[in-house]
Amino acid sequence: MKIVILGSGSAYGNPMVFNKWRNTNPDNPLNVRNRASLYFETEGKKFVIDCGPEFRLEMNKCGIDGLDGVLVTHGHYDHIASVPELSRACSTLEHPIEIWSSEETERELRTCFGFLFNGEEKEGCGLHWRRLPDVGNFEICGVNMQTFQVPHHRLHCSAFRCGDFAYVTDWEEIPDAGLAILQGVKLLVIECNNGLYPEKNGHSDLENVKKIAAAVDAERVVLTHLSGRVDYDETTAVLPAGFELAYDGMVLEI
Repeated sequence: MKIVILGSGSAYGNPMVFNKWRNTNPDNPLNVRNRASLYFETEGKKFVIDCGPEFRLEMNKCGIDGLDGVLVTHGHYDHIASVPELSRACSTLEHPIEIWSSEETERELRTCFGFLFNGEEKEGCGLHWRRLPDVGNFEICGVNMQTFQVPHHRLHCSAFRCGDFAYVTDWEEIPDAGLAILQGVKLLVIECNNGLYPEKNGHSDLENVKKIAAAVDAERVVLTHLSGRVDYDETTAVLPAGFELAYDGMVLEI
């Protein structure tokens, strides 16, 4: 399986608009972060998890020329802003794109982008909307995966496992059902928005991630969805063995 970190940043990217870097060193290019998104290939199929504001730029920069399915974690802007671009982009492909989301997230998508649903399943539409279970197994484009939900502010966010790879973003805690699904995962890509600075803001920090990684016996942990408080060098210097920070364009193989 090939995995590409398309974007490793939090809701506002880094630097923020007006070139605001917060705690990060502007001289280190690894501190430049687009909004969090991830691409992976498995069993001959191509998938992305979320498609935020920089989706087009990220995909083109990484040379990705096709897509079979999209997994949407939740309905916040930084994770769904480019969903409308898929409607036009999929017309260049010879097959539809399946978009999977929970019932809660689909309501958000319909509120924001209702026009995309007017022609669903009609010839030429290209976007096929699919419903994720809250927890359990599902099959996307012939590939078996698992999902569960984590609390995030007033919403719930879908997390995913595909084989030995799992992705969890925008979380405060992980329920027992999620811990069971993550058990023994070899590569865990997980949100660490707050880094070394714990805060009750709907996101997680390094200490919380360490507890989860230990609980599920994760072999390798890659921290993503990093805010402007997370400086690459400062944080890397204190990471335990098996942990590393994501950066835009990072390629992982398992």
